[in-house]
Amino acid sequence: MKKSRQKRMGVVLALACLLAGCSAPSQQNTQPAAVTQDYASRPTVSSSVASSTAEEAKNMTLEQQVGQLFFLSFRKDEKGANVYTCGDSEKKLVQEIQPGGVALFGENIATVQQVRQLIQQVQQVCATPPFIGVDQEGGSVQRVARSSRISATVVPPMWKVGQTGNPALAQQVGGLLGSELRVFGFNLDFAPVCDVFSNPENTVIGTRAFSSDPQQAAVYSKALSAGLRGQGVVPVCKHFPGHGDTTGDTHQGYAVVNKTLEELRKTELVPFQAQIRAGAEMIMAAHISLPKVNGDDTPASLSAKVLQGLLRKELGFTGVIVTDALDMGAITQHYSSGEAAVRAVEAGADMLLMPENPHAAYQAVLQAVRSGKLSKARIAASVQRILTLKEKYDLFSKQEPADERLLGCKEHRQVVAQIG
Repeated sequence: MKKSRQKRMGVVLALACLLAGCSAPSQQNTQPAAVTQDYASRPTVSSSVASSTAEEAKNMTLEQQVGQLFFLSFRKDEKGANVYTCGDSEKKLVQEIQPGGVALFGENIATVQQVRQLIQQVQQVCATPPFIGVDQEGGSVQRVARSSRISATVVPPMWKVGQTGNPALAQQVGGLLGSELRVFGFNLDFAPVCDVFSNPENTVIGTRAFSSDPQQAAVYSKALSAGLRGQGVVPVCKHFPGHGDTTGDTHQGYAVVNKTLEELRKTELVPFQAQIRAGAEMIMAAHISLPKVNGDDTPASLSAKVLQGLLRKELGFTGVIVTDALDMGAITQHYSSGEAAVRAVEAGADMLLMPENPHAAYQAVLQAVRSGKLSKARIAASVQRILTLKEKYDLFSKQEPADERLLGCKEHRQVVAQIG
């Protein structure tokens, strides 16, 4: 891996301003830049990079490889206080597992400098650069929120973006989100929501979705992905195979979609298929149950029929599959942390998001490989996909945060004003 490439601050700011349509306050303000609709402005990966990541994976110990499968978080410390710095317990967790990614939440975000420092502390403990992710969808899910200490742009719900009739605006919103996340040092956004809001009784998705029309949801979610991608932020398409027709909430427990596979193909799967065709690199698997597809209540995130059969083979997805958070009720009420982690990897997941007991989950996967329940080749395949994506987004180079003046800048406010 090439680890010596350096990005200068001025280059990052210039790129952010060019793609998001922003100027720093000290410069002359301009209207937001025109946005193309080819949705192709994304980093590319060459065969030589794929070869180098394969070699990198081979050079890792089994413990390091298994660590790459984990996406950890630390929202509260042992005393129940918000975690604003990487303390001894957090450092120990990261050092022992060496995770492939770390997710931050509102409990980790106080000021720009504090978040930058927290991210740097995590990165310093990781031997392999981690994904640093956050839920920044807009609407009700904005972990980076405007406050007296952070001047981030407040983005309306994606439902309102979908109602504008302007996919190019959705791409500008993606660019806005991406450029402001880069101010803190984030390189991954758990967005866009690709669910189709097809059930009025659904409370977990609602206006987080772009539309109740599958084609419209596809067009707008694809545009938002392009905007994030253009800022060098990995978009995570969620919640496969579609959480928009549930009445239950997988955060709390069991949630079911009683549709046949053919019905899913006509509705829920449409946005995901469009995202895959446009080059989606990471897809999040939901914990919803699909009895008419699986024949039982197995969550999609733990189902080989869904992850390998439907997502890999039928839809042709070759990128990274990450589970939804494994500390959610739909998982913890039925599976131990170790069992859920092993079952998810067996089913085809590449990354395990936020297991309830990360140590138990990590040790369970390690033991499953050592016993032969999971093959070393299976783990290596996931690690190669993860490392290839990290190289594609230049995570092995030192990345300076974007200029803080991008937060809430005039051009970003103009983008939001067009949403209404």
